[in-house]
Amino acid sequence: PPSPTTEVADVADALAALDTALAASESRQREFLLSISHDLRTPLTAIRGYGEALADGIVTNTSAVGRTLVAEAERLDHFVGDLLELARLEADEFSIVVSSFELAPLLEEVVAAWSGRAATLGISVRATGSGTAHTDPRRLRQVLDGLVENALRAGGSVELRGSAGVVEVLDDGPGLQAADLATAFERGTLRGRYRDIRPVGTGLGLSIASRLVQRLGGTLSVANQPEGGAVFRVQFD
Repeated sequence: PPSPTTEVADVADALAALDTALAASESRQREFLLSISHDLRTPLTAIRGYGEALADGIVTNTSAVGRTLVAEAERLDHFVGDLLELARLEADEFSIVVSSFELAPLLEEVVAAWSGRAATLGISVRATGSGTAHTDPRRLRQVLDGLVENALRAGGSVELRGSAGVVEVLDDGPGLQAADLATAFERGTLRGRYRDIRPVGTGLGLSIASRLVQRLGGTLSVANQPEGGAVFRVQFD
């Protein structure tokens, strides 16, 4: 209850603020669990449906069914992989091997890895710039893969830009609303907001990327480009 004593009132205000923050956190976790549960059930439903059809002998084109089952299993594996990666990050169960290296070859590796997927979507992916970075190249590659995958869903073109200690991933998609910029790296937030509007992922990718960059001693930020689209910036001191 309210108290006329200043110190007691300050403690009461702090506890009230904490209670509000905890309630909001629990709500976000509940929404996230509901969301990821739905995502996991979708490929499982497809796999079960085709499995039952095969068991009943009502499927004739087994080759096409096999391709579908493989695709759905890969989707399921991707979801589970995201969850495991997030769990490892929160438990500090991953290694970091720091070294100094040129950014250009790493950026070209990312472009080469994603060019096939981009081509099927009618999207171009390119890398520009150079410079060096002092961090774990394998972990940075993991971050960039997640950012590029996210950018491909935005449509248009994707560009990776490198300079000394900085890598940017730019797209010319719809960009983010002002409210999105503050919550972009909270798991499931953007997915919950846009899943009925445009293509979205599991809601874990940006959260994982942000945590990885923090563990690497860098910062990950996002902004809208003046000409449209979003730019994600990875920076190391």
